[in-house]
Amino acid sequence: MYALSLIVKNLEEFARREGWVPTYHTIAQVEEFKDYINKITKKDYNSRNVYISFNQEITARRAKEIKAWVENEQVLCMFDSNYFESRYAYVCDEAGEIFKFKNRKSQEVFDNVIADFDELRVSIELLILKARQLGITTKTALKFLHRLLFLPNTQAVMGSVKDEKSQLISRIIETCIERLPFWLPPRRVTDTKRLIDFVNGSVLSIQSGSQATGIAQGWTPTLVHLSEIGDIPNPKKTIEEGLLNATHSSSKLFLVLEGTGNGNTGWQADKWRSAKENWPLGKSRLFPFFVNWPMAPDLYPQPDWLRKCPVPGGWKPCEATRKHIQRCELFIRNTPYLAKVAGKDWRMPVHQQWFWEFRYLEHVQTHTQKIWFSQMPADDYEALQGKNDLVFDSIVIETAQEKRVKNYQSYAIIGDSVDDGFEPEANEIDYDKDRIRVTWNSKRGQHFEWVMIPLLPLDTLAELDEKKSMGRVLVFEEPNRVPGHYDEPQDYSIGIDTADGLGAEDSDRSVISITRSMRDAQPDVQVCELADNRMSGPQTVAFAACLATWYGANTIDHRGVKFAIEQRDRPGDDCQLQLKLMGFNYHHVDQRYDDKKVKEDNRGRKEGIYMHGWFRPMLMQRFTDAVTGGWYEPQSPFLIKELQDLELKIKAGGKNRMEHQSGKHDDRVLAAAHSYWTRHHFDVLAERSQKKYAPPTRKLPELDLGYSSVSEVSVGEM
Repeated sequence: MYALSLIVKNLEEFARREGWVPTYHTIAQVEEFKDYINKITKKDYNSRNVYISFNQEITARRAKEIKAWVENEQVLCMFDSNYFESRYAYVCDEAGEIFKFKNRKSQEVFDNVIADFDELRVSIELLILKARQLGITTKTALKFLHRLLFLPNTQAVMGSVKDEKSQLISRIIETCIERLPFWLPPRRVTDTKRLIDFVNGSVLSIQSGSQATGIAQGWTPTLVHLSEIGDIPNPKKTIEEGLLNATHSSSKLFLVLEGTGNGNTGWQADKWRSAKENWPLGKSRLFPFFVNWPMAPDLYPQPDWLRKCPVPGGWKPCEATRKHIQRCELFIRNTPYLAKVAGKDWRMPVHQQWFWEFRYLEHVQTHTQKIWFSQMPADDYEALQGKNDLVFDSIVIETAQEKRVKNYQSYAIIGDSVDDGFEPEANEIDYDKDRIRVTWNSKRGQHFEWVMIPLLPLDTLAELDEKKSMGRVLVFEEPNRVPGHYDEPQDYSIGIDTADGLGAEDSDRSVISITRSMRDAQPDVQVCELADNRMSGPQTVAFAACLATWYGANTIDHRGVKFAIEQRDRPGDDCQLQLKLMGFNYHHVDQRYDDKKVKEDNRGRKEGIYMHGWFRPMLMQRFTDAVTGGWYEPQSPFLIKELQDLELKIKAGGKNRMEHQSGKHDDRVLAAAHSYWTRHHFDVLAERSQKKYAPPTRKLPELDLGYSSVSEVSVGEM
């Protein structure tokens, strides 16, 4: 008797040759199956030049055994997708060759992640950020095909940014279906490029992210896969409005949104940061899932590439490579789902180090290293590389984050000229702390009174959500409360950047930033900040007057707090004018820095900060140098975030301009810069140039690359 596997193989190949297709998903009629077996055994069959002849009839007992084996395989495939993939799935590799599917490490990571959700019997909803060609799309397609074949009435949607890329996903599905044994899949009812329909009621629709309507509008799929989400032209309509609202988080839902790095702005970047921040808090629908390039060691690099470009003898990685290796090792070791596959003590092999440096240096020569970082990232921070150079190095931002005051107090201000819309909600007020009453009597006989109401900490109320910080006065240091110098007079400056007060989420903010000004070797320190997108220039006046009164009660300069308000014809002029009418007359005087004789005096013709075309680069360069050199210490987490997102952009004519990334803001930066500039625009920089961030002189402790004390980390701030 021939081996059972040989018989089944010949059944399959003969059936294809004869064009016979079973009429049922499972072969339930024993007699039909027996007749078919008898038909086969009476024919000669030639396959791969091997002549095989069945000279005897298969007995009823043997037919029953074959049928039982087939049904057993169907059951095993139905209950275990990995069993189905490892035994029956065929895919096309990077070289265009068809081969039997085998997991690479990145795909094993994918299996482990979705297994955790299956164990919990909850929906699988993944937001995947990854390096290129890690096989996640292929793996997802096989998982979807498994459900389509073995779970009746499954509705699936798959697609990419463009039609041609969507068809590549369809090809993965078709390549596998064409090579399945005839007795395994249900019969197909519909067979088109965009729709695959099976007799068991399952249907797969291939759609495109660039289509006019939202994906999956009009029906409710339980399987959804969308790749290259960073390139979709209108993701808010296509994904948010169409796709996510058409799916429901039941245990049957399997949703995958994936993309590679495509800049640090836009829907994909914002969605990733939101999911990463909120998932640990139980406030995100999507699980942020990042896979870096070393998790595909069979691809990066391939053996053929190593034969062509072998590792040179005695080769040592350059500084950029060493930093990248360290980021990879830290991220993999401290990310549980990666460490489970790679190992908790994983180190990057030398051949992978050489491959990365080889390709990195190629991109350096063509000035495209940012593209290389985003496509072959060590962590999510590198994946979301901006298209322009960042102004600040990560060490400056990390130092600012580490040194800033964490336990600050926030207030709401009510009183004269403060609109009712800025009053705090009752559940935001901290009733255990005292309120601060502030009064101001102008020389014109006017009396103003405000009350600063203490609010619950942002960390408790809103987890540092910037939207929740709007309208809050964030006090990092109260007036004259310098550690070691309590109640001693200080000098303060207030920088104000006004806006229109439209209240839209993406509109500019009016910002008041207060700086304690120091001289000599001491840095300036941010002591207070207020930002609100609902606040217009005139509405800013009452808040600025209250804070100027509070901080100006005991200053070294008898004139009190110094104002530096940006003037742009509107709306900064009105803010400055109203403050003057209230009796606040100490303002920055506009200077001509290109005069033959330059000195600080009060003989200028205009007051305020005038953002001339030549002045903005001068202001921003001086302020960024102060932050980098440690001469200005930011305290607001939102200001530090804006500093982190500051880019150097090349404008028309080749001129450089420091400003916020697309879709973000730099209003806090400008207000802080004004408050610093007005006290230091005539500083002799050579006298302060020695104060820089420098490596410590003592020997650093040995770097621990083991597990961190928290469940998830990301190397680099988002």
